[in-house]
Amino acid sequence: MGGHMRLWHPKWFSRYLWGFVGSAQLMGFAADQSYGINRAKNPEVLWPWWHEIMRKKENGEIPMDMPGYMLTKYRNESEQRWSAEKEEKFGEFMNAMSAEEE
Repeated sequence: MGGHMRLWHPKWFSRYLWGFVGSAQLMGFAADQSYGINRAKNPEVLWPWWHEIMRKKENGEIPMDMPGYMLTKYRNESEQRWSAEKEEKFGEFMNAMSAEEE
């Protein structure tokens, strides 16, 4: 009785909200597939610079406890302060990554 004139029926949440969320997910998946976007993570391809740092640490060219921010070319203000504090300990290794590039 009177159910045919309701604007919001009792199952509106599950029917419309989750229907919208599911439709958005399907549209995103279809867009990824149509443009050939690969969502697989491959650390060997995406992080070669990190593996280069790890190989240098394993070979003893860089100390194992040296922070990674000391090897970067750009540093923010706090990293510059930390680098200045630890420069006496790691100063000779700070240009280890740029030595091969030259």
